[in-house]
Amino acid sequence: MSHEDFLRSIDVNIATLEPLHSGIAIFNDQARLVFANTAYKKMYRLDDSCLGLDATAFFITARQGILEVLKTGKANSCASVTVNGLYGVTYRWPLFDRQGRIAGCMTENISVSPRKNKIHEMQHILGELEAYDGYSSLICPRQSTEPVTFDAITGESPAMRMLKEKGRRFAQHDEPILILGENGTGKDMVAQAIHAASSRSSGNFVTVNCAAIPHELMESELFGYEAGAFTGARTSGKKGLFELAEGGTLFLDEIGEMPFPLQAKLLRVLENHEIQKLGSSSPRHVDFRLVSATNRNLEQMVRQGQFREDLYYRLNLFDLVVPPLRERLADIPLLAYAITTSLLGPERGHAIRIHKDVLSVFSAHPWRGNVRELRNILTYALYSMQASEAVLGLHHLPERFFHKETRDLLHGALRQTGTAEEARPGTPAHASERLADNRRAAEYRTITEALERCGGNKAKAARSLGISRSYLYKKLAALHIAGQKHGS
Repeated sequence: MSHEDFLRSIDVNIATLEPLHSGIAIFNDQARLVFANTAYKKMYRLDDSCLGLDATAFFITARQGILEVLKTGKANSCASVTVNGLYGVTYRWPLFDRQGRIAGCMTENISVSPRKNKIHEMQHILGELEAYDGYSSLICPRQSTEPVTFDAITGESPAMRMLKEKGRRFAQHDEPILILGENGTGKDMVAQAIHAASSRSSGNFVTVNCAAIPHELMESELFGYEAGAFTGARTSGKKGLFELAEGGTLFLDEIGEMPFPLQAKLLRVLENHEIQKLGSSSPRHVDFRLVSATNRNLEQMVRQGQFREDLYYRLNLFDLVVPPLRERLADIPLLAYAITTSLLGPERGHAIRIHKDVLSVFSAHPWRGNVRELRNILTYALYSMQASEAVLGLHHLPERFFHKETRDLLHGALRQTGTAEEARPGTPAHASERLADNRRAAEYRTITEALERCGGNKAKAARSLGISRSYLYKKLAALHIAGQKHGS
């Protein structure tokens, strides 16, 4: 769909938006820019080629901003920070198509002038914004009427069952929990489930992305400040995240991005549960439980001097590793149907059947973006279907899925297995013709990687793959994977 067709589909009259002095932009359901008025382009130093720009690649704050609106269908407002260091405050509203589905997001942006006091200026604007509509900059107290629980997390593979079991046990204690995993695996959902399973479930669940907050603002966001603490500070002062999480859970996402000087202050808080606001002369006690998450290797960061060793061991008392999707292929059908229902609603979602060829192709895909990538692919496919269609087939999947990911994997894996005939590049129809080779290539790659990860232990490899040991032996024989290479 072209940008013009998209704008017509949501009944937006761009002629009324162009002359406005505030920056106005519209993003589609894939978080790509389809309209920007002159003020917006000037504010963020964009030219006329900006259409199609990916918000997640341009805005450091896209996750808690635009993506949150697209996910929840609810308006929000918070700071915006770009990859080229531009600051602002943004209001965001969901846009719906004629069928009432979320079609995109419209934003109104207020820039912060690049003067030396821009941080204090932004603190002031965000403080006023918080007082106006109840939002704090880059913090999202969970208000959902249906909290995420471990039972609500989709996955029945051995790896996911173990994760849920450990998560429920760890939730009963008040010690910090560190959640590890690649991007898109659902670490935030695991954090919410820990909160829901704990004795603090009636308290606030406060989350902040450490990668999204400018380093200059982070200390005041975490600790808060007293009235008059700095130029532009609110006259009533401001509560910090530690205080907002009183009696509940504080979730620090992307903890590996926390500035080194602030890590020492966080360590002191964890040791004595006392904070001192900016501008205050006395500490106060806070009662919260810390859950943190990262996709980075903190041990390596410690060795490189980028993360404090004492803080790492304090955070890592209990650790939970969220497995990547390629290590729990058995969960893909469950996830696919769960995503379908969440996107289309129970009535329409339950009426959709996913063709076995689609599930076969899914089993061959490397899923570098994990569950988030699966959701994006299914979103495209489901919205490509006609209202009268009930079967999601290969022809509904985006072409990029075959050309860039699955076909490349198939070529590489076929070379490994010594298949003489090369896979033909091309369309979804070609992919369908090569499903047998596709599945074989995926199984070969997945099994050999699992064996390597498990040090050749077949029992462990079978558990990680969600299959029985006897079935693994059958696959080893069928794929001509030499058993002596991987031990017993």
